[in-house]
Amino acid sequence: MNIFLLYKVLLNMKKKILIILFLLLFLLILFNFLKNGNNKTNQDKVNNIFNMTKYEAEIDVTIKSNKNENKYIIKQSYNKKQNEIIQEIISPENLRGIKITQKEKTLTIENAELNLSKIFENYNPITQNDMDLETFIEDYKNSKGTVQESEEEFIYKASSKSNNKYTKNKTLYINKSTETPTKMIIKDMNENTTVYIVYNKVEIKN
Repeated sequence: MNIFLLYKVLLNMKKKILIILFLLLFLLILFNFLKNGNNKTNQDKVNNIFNMTKYEAEIDVTIKSNKNENKYIIKQSYNKKQNEIIQEIISPENLRGIKITQKEKTLTIENAELNLSKIFENYNPITQNDMDLETFIEDYKNSKGTVQESEEEFIYKASSKSNNKYTKNKTLYINKSTETPTKMIIKDMNENTTVYIVYNKVEIKN
């Protein structure tokens, strides 16, 4: 083969290889851009939870200690405008109907089954319920929490502002598709799980 012809063939091959490499690089950059852009959009949507004004939820709660494990079904509601948090026990049967309402510095405990009510004035919010979603949001903001990501969920981690050593570390899992919480895991200062919450029904309003 003529040396010049061989050189021309090699030169054309080199150009084709460079074009293919350039095209692959472009597609890789485009893919990463679209992927990151979609993730940011999804996270922005999920972050709307942190600006919610109301929510209602029904949760399964497992509270663990060194000696035993107790399970509850609780209905929660929060109204930012009224500065009110309500938690009502649905199960177990012997505690059914107990409602705890926190409004500003007043705490009210009611038992609808026994028609009893007790009001505590000047209630200190620092002792507030660590299982509440709104409390997690405040802890996340105050502790400058972190966020990680799996294929299906965003995972938010925060430290509790309360002095309760058994509820020091919290992790909230939020589904990317539904944009609602799926579970919350609360751990003590030694990273032992003390509370495990599963969100069965959640309705959030902004």
